[in-house]
Amino acid sequence: MSAPCIEYDAGVIRELKRVARNDKALELLLSSLCEPPRRLYVRVNTMRADPGEVLDELREQGLRAYRDEHLEEAIWFPVEGPFRVPRVDKRVVVDKRTAESVLLGAHVYAPGVIDMEGVSKGDEVNIVAENGVVVAYGVAEMSWDEVREKRRGLAVRVVVSRFRAPSTRELSVWKRGLIYEQSLPAMWASRLLEPQPGEIVVDMCAAPGGKTGHLVELTRGKARIVAIDHSRSKIRRMVEELGRLGHLDLVHIEQADSRYLDLDYPMLRADRVLLDPPCTALGVIPKVYDRKTWRDVRNAAEYQWQFVKVAAKILKPGGRLVYSTCTLTVEENEAIVRRMEKLGLRLVELRAPRSSMGVDGLPVSRFLPSVQKMPGYFIAVLEKRG
Repeated sequence: MSAPCIEYDAGVIRELKRVARNDKALELLLSSLCEPPRRLYVRVNTMRADPGEVLDELREQGLRAYRDEHLEEAIWFPVEGPFRVPRVDKRVVVDKRTAESVLLGAHVYAPGVIDMEGVSKGDEVNIVAENGVVVAYGVAEMSWDEVREKRRGLAVRVVVSRFRAPSTRELSVWKRGLIYEQSLPAMWASRLLEPQPGEIVVDMCAAPGGKTGHLVELTRGKARIVAIDHSRSKIRRMVEELGRLGHLDLVHIEQADSRYLDLDYPMLRADRVLLDPPCTALGVIPKVYDRKTWRDVRNAAEYQWQFVKVAAKILKPGGRLVYSTCTLTVEENEAIVRRMEKLGLRLVELRAPRSSMGVDGLPVSRFLPSVQKMPGYFIAVLEKRG
């Protein structure tokens, strides 16, 4: 049992069946990983704009845009498709990340191109992922020689893609720092943390800064937000994004490995901790291709546990921890949460609207691409005993 975009071994499939609960639901879950969500969400920067005014501006520009039913700062655009992509002889091969963006209508820029041998400027081309999947049809804006020489700029203008949604970064409201592209489940992770003005709030794996910015907005810039990430390049991106949103001066950024915060910052104590650690990302959609093994899942879970142990140490008694991932396995989600009991953390029965219950009825929030038509996501809310 599989889907054309994935190669998962028997251990991963067995784990996903636990989540889906039966063979038919598993088939739907696997096939949904190849499709984009039905809604493309953005979060309104409420420090700079009123969501209703942003919505009006988008509609005045002819865009179909809607308010979320539960989160006032969330606006969504319908994702249209699938469409038939015309086939032509010449091909432009792009990397995985580029292919998954192009699938939704994004143009191709030079850094994402792997090969376009024999392509000249003005040629009609198919944009193809590394595994041969055709994701779009377009017109080359550069020759292969130009792409290799410049390594920047627009390489292919997409005319027809498999699916279509607005390119948010081309919108005026994005350029003015009024919106941030973010999935609805990721917004709920920050919301369920319920940060308050005057508190110390730590985002342990913060880059690229989406949840960090949301925490600033939820506290109106009146909490001490500490954003930590070990990747210098990701921190650079976070600085750019927080600067675009106007939040940079409201966040304390540290380049550090959060697995050792208790050693490197022994005085750090937090009222709230947001932990969204690296994971196998099985819930990220649409997938053009993905390969995962049970060993990948086990390794990820053990890595995540190193962050969890430190989160429990820096959290004040009575403090709140939100643990979230963009993956689907029990091993990286419910199993981790159950282990937290030994760290003095208790699960709070607080769930996001429209989410599914966890495996075995655990009161956590699960979003499944096959059920909610959103990226796969997991959120658990815990508190530290006094």
